[in-house]
Amino acid sequence: MGTGKGKKEVFAVIAGVVLLWTTGSLARHCSDAPPGMPGQARCCTTFTEKASGGTLIMSDTLNRNTPYVAIETVAGESAETAIARLAEAIDNTNPFDWFGFPTGKKRVTSSGGELRGVLGGCGDYLFAGTETGLGIPRPPHSLTANYDLQLKKIALKWNNPPGGYDEIIIKFRWSNYDHMGGDGLAGDAESYIIDLDKMPANTSDLDILVNGVRNDIYSSAAAIHINNNIQEELYGIPFSSGLAPNWQRWSLDANEAGIKPQMGIRDELTTVKGRRYNSITMADKKPFYQIIESSVQGGTGGVYRKFIGLTPGHTYRVKARMAALSELKGKKQSVSVHASAGCALSPRQMAGLDALPGGKKGSDACKLKNADSKTITKGKYGEYSDDITLPQDSNSITVWLRYTGKGAGSVGLDWISLEDLSVKKP
Repeated sequence: MGTGKGKKEVFAVIAGVVLLWTTGSLARHCSDAPPGMPGQARCCTTFTEKASGGTLIMSDTLNRNTPYVAIETVAGESAETAIARLAEAIDNTNPFDWFGFPTGKKRVTSSGGELRGVLGGCGDYLFAGTETGLGIPRPPHSLTANYDLQLKKIALKWNNPPGGYDEIIIKFRWSNYDHMGGDGLAGDAESYIIDLDKMPANTSDLDILVNGVRNDIYSSAAAIHINNNIQEELYGIPFSSGLAPNWQRWSLDANEAGIKPQMGIRDELTTVKGRRYNSITMADKKPFYQIIESSVQGGTGGVYRKFIGLTPGHTYRVKARMAALSELKGKKQSVSVHASAGCALSPRQMAGLDALPGGKKGSDACKLKNADSKTITKGKYGEYSDDITLPQDSNSITVWLRYTGKGAGSVGLDWISLEDLSVKKP
C-alpha cells in the first residue's frame, strides 16, 4: 500500500478485515466519555470561523448510503451558536443510530464551537452542505482509479482544492462494506497505489473515499466505486456547495447565479430510522443526485468532472444518466453532456466556442450519443454513452454538462461511469 509521511500507521488483518490506527491529530478524541457511555471511542471537533449561511451536514462514512444530520446556519453567526444547534440536533434525533443512545439526553455536547462526545473516531465522519464557513475545508475532487490487472495494482489520483490540507485520509470498503481499511497521507498527496497483493480487497465491489483534514476538521469526500475495469459514482454522500463528489462548477457568463448546481434528494432512499440500509447497487438507488437549475436570467454553464491518470492509447466508454426535471423550451433552453480527452478545458471550450483538444468545435462537439434536450425525457432518466480512445500524449478525460438559455428550468445528472475497454475483466 502507499505510505503516509510523518505519521505512523498500524495495520492489522482480522478475519479478512484490514484495520488501521493512525497516530496524531487524525484520531483526536475527547478526554471524557459521554454520560452513561464509558469506554466508547468518541471524537471532538473544534470549529472556529463564522458561518457563511446555508445547510451544514454531518455524515458518517460507514455505509455506502451514509446517515446524516443537517441544520441551517445564518450568515455571520458564530461557530459557538451553530455547533450548539448541531449538537442538539444529534441528541434529539440520534441520526447515526448509535446503540444505547436515548435521544434528548445530552450525550453530545458543545462548548465554544467544539462538538464533543461524537461516538467513534473522527475519521468516521465528514462535513458537507452549502455551509462553506466554520473552517470546513473544501473536498478533493476528480478521484480516478486506474486498474492494472496484470500488476495487481490500482493507481489512484485526485486533485486537492486551493489551500490544501494538514493531512489526507483514504478509506477502502469492499464487498458491500463488509470489510474495510485505510491509510493516512501527507496533506499535499494527490496519488496513491493500492497493492492488491498486500490488501486483499474485492476489486469487483470496492469503494474508495478520499477526504482532507485541516485543523482537525474533516472535509467531505471524493469517492469512487470500482468493479474491476469499471469505475462509477455509486454512493450516497451528501454534496458540498451543491456539487456532487468529484464534480466542479463552470460558467461562461460573469453572473454565475444564472446557472446554479444543487443537491437533489430522493427522500425514499435516504437512511432514516427503520430504513438504515441501502446497498445502492444501481444508479436509481442513489439518494442524492445533481441538479442544474437555470434562473429567469439564465446563461451558459454547468458542472464538469475530470478522470485523471488514465492510460494513453486505451479506449474508455463514458456513460452518464440525465433527465429533464422541467420542460425545456426549445431555443431558449438547451442541455447536453459531453466528454473529451484532456483535463484543462476552459469555460469557452465547454461552451462550444473554442476548439477542444482534438480540434472539434461547436455546440455538438464531443457530445455523448443523444445526450441533449431533443432526446431527454422529463422526469425519466436516460443513459447516454460514447467511446473515447486517448491519444498517446493524453491521460485524462473531462465530462461536462452544459446548460444554456434563459428562463427557469432544471435538469438532473445522477450517475457516471468510465469503463476501460482495453482491460479485460479477470
